[in-house]
Amino acid sequence: MDRVIDPRPARRRRVIAFGGTVVVFLVALALWGGSFATSRVRVETARVTIGVVERGLFKEFIPVTGTVQPIQTVFLDALEGGTVKHRFVEDGTHVKAGDPIIELSNPQLHMDAINREAQLLDQQNNLRNTRLAMDQQTTRLRDELLNLDKELKRLERDQRVNDRLLRDSLLAQNTYMADRENLEYMRAKRMLLAANVRSDSLFRLSQMGSISSNLELIQQNLHFLRENLQNLVITAPIDGQLSGLNVELGQTRQRGERIAQIDVLERFKVRARIPEHYVSRVVIGLQGTFIHAGSEHTIEVFKVYPEVSNGEFDVDLRFTGATPADIRRGQTFQVRLQLSEDMEAVMLPRGPFFQDTGGQWVFVVDAEGRATRRELKLGRQNPDMYEVIEGLRPGDRVVTSRYSAFNDADELLIQ
Repeated sequence: MDRVIDPRPARRRRVIAFGGTVVVFLVALALWGGSFATSRVRVETARVTIGVVERGLFKEFIPVTGTVQPIQTVFLDALEGGTVKHRFVEDGTHVKAGDPIIELSNPQLHMDAINREAQLLDQQNNLRNTRLAMDQQTTRLRDELLNLDKELKRLERDQRVNDRLLRDSLLAQNTYMADRENLEYMRAKRMLLAANVRSDSLFRLSQMGSISSNLELIQQNLHFLRENLQNLVITAPIDGQLSGLNVELGQTRQRGERIAQIDVLERFKVRARIPEHYVSRVVIGLQGTFIHAGSEHTIEVFKVYPEVSNGEFDVDLRFTGATPADIRRGQTFQVRLQLSEDMEAVMLPRGPFFQDTGGQWVFVVDAEGRATRRELKLGRQNPDMYEVIEGLRPGDRVVTSRYSAFNDADELLIQ
């Protein structure tokens, strides 16, 4: 038989399906609308740091640590090795130029110097003997020439007498011819001897220059040998304070080994190490300042060392005014080295926000305590300020503390 079907379950299913659709639509609508909503975070005033943008003179400088050093330092090295024989002064003593500091003993050096000096003296004697022999040779040739001229004059006189005797038939023809042949021989001999004197004169002129140069060179070598022995006594080259002297009697020192140093303490300089990426900007004449005993002092770069080690290079700075009276060697100062002239600019105080935004944007606080994002462009910087090129105006209040705790909020409500 037929059974009547109840329509209520189907109606309930249609109602449930319609309700589910509505719920899904509402959830999607809420999510879509939320994507256009502004994300806000409430922050207590004590948790943020606010800096005020201002206009003023922007000073581009870098902070460096400077160490006070003597204006001049001369290092003393052992020019010759040896054993310490005498120690004339103690470390820390004020010495004058020429004062002996230590004396080294080197018997082998003395023996070598004596042998070398003997060789040089022997060479010197040989050269002098050669020069003497040349002088004697020249004297002998000239003496022979004088004697020959005397004999030639006598023969010419006899020849004139023989000519008269031969005309008067008072002299044999054979005797006349023999005397005439002897005269011609003496004339030829005189010409040969004169040529030898000229050659000897030219040879002597060329050799005397060489002998004189060699004698002078030998004399210089002798002086060097004696001076080299004097190097065993190490003396002070300048006036100053001796430091770093650490030698004991009987101790052996090698040639070229550092013995001590002498510092000129009448004036001081400041040496600083600077990161290498500033090497193209640090030049002679840059000025810096530091605070000492409550007063600001100015110094300037006068020497830049080109060598870079461990990512840094050295510069020397000198005082442009009076040197502080109470500074000491080894004392350190925090120097603000200025890299450019002071220029008027809009400036924002430095802060850790830069680590989170890279200087691309900041939170700017209005009068009601609401901070909104604003893009900006920063330029130069120093340890205190950023130079603002665009995006901010003097008087703007900017959150300069870290932004990482704000969960990428669009606005901050500062309470």
